[in-house]
Amino acid sequence: MTTVFIAGSISISRLHAKVQERINKIVSSDFHVVVGDADGADTSIQECLLDFRANKVTVYCTGDKPRNNVAGWPVHRVHSKAREGSRAYFTAKDLEMARSSDYGLMIWDSKSPGTLSNVIELLKERKKSVVFVNKIRDFITVADKTGLGSLLDLMSEDARAKAEEKIGLSAKIADLNEEQLSLDISGDMQIPSTQGSQTDTAVEAAPETLSEVQTPSIKLRSELISAIKAYISRAQLSRSEAANVFGVTQAHISDLTKGKADLFGLDALVNMASTAGLNVEIRVRDSRDLG
Repeated sequence: MTTVFIAGSISISRLHAKVQERINKIVSSDFHVVVGDADGADTSIQECLLDFRANKVTVYCTGDKPRNNVAGWPVHRVHSKAREGSRAYFTAKDLEMARSSDYGLMIWDSKSPGTLSNVIELLKERKKSVVFVNKIRDFITVADKTGLGSLLDLMSEDARAKAEEKIGLSAKIADLNEEQLSLDISGDMQIPSTQGSQTDTAVEAAPETLSEVQTPSIKLRSELISAIKAYISRAQLSRSEAANVFGVTQAHISDLTKGKADLFGLDALVNMASTAGLNVEIRVRDSRDLG
């Protein structure tokens, strides 16, 4: 089932009609929605989902009890080791939603570092976001560094300075660049949309299956996934047991067993292989020496 992560800036208390229409399409498409529990946009999104009678909704919260859950939907509690009430404490649930979703729908005020961080985290997971920017009252699709740059261009110098202070924006972008280089050595990540699909209509964020493009990175990840799947089979682990062993969600294990190499970073797979007791060696040779 397609899962959409919907979030937005805490300063936004009313959703634009275009956003409401997009959420209605998501609900009508029978997609699963994950949403946070904060005031502002999270609560407005929840109220919009309630208005459209959405029932496939999970509210994520950090700690034992959500701050807002307008329809009493199922709750996914995320436990954080960060100091209670700190930014890192509440960010833990956003990171989990980015991992467990397929696409993102973000509502941004052109300055909120939290929403911008969500877009970057989704990119790190090789997932698209459709971002409604209140400043221009329109959507921007972020599927690569170019799309992210379009968002950054809308920020004032003061907003950038605050993002630098609160989330370390430059470091996040640098990490993203390194992640993309390590995952796709053939060049920048370009994810074409699938025209006319149900997901494209509802979210405008349906990427082509990257595993169909056999880059060297994809081949490496596919080999690692095969080895990890073999370990899970040998150890006779259930999905929940495997999730506990590797410290990931059951959804991640499901994606792994389906061979979805495009959903996993190379570093994450190497760590999982190490957890399984597998020895991973990468050798680099000049192709001219192979002739």
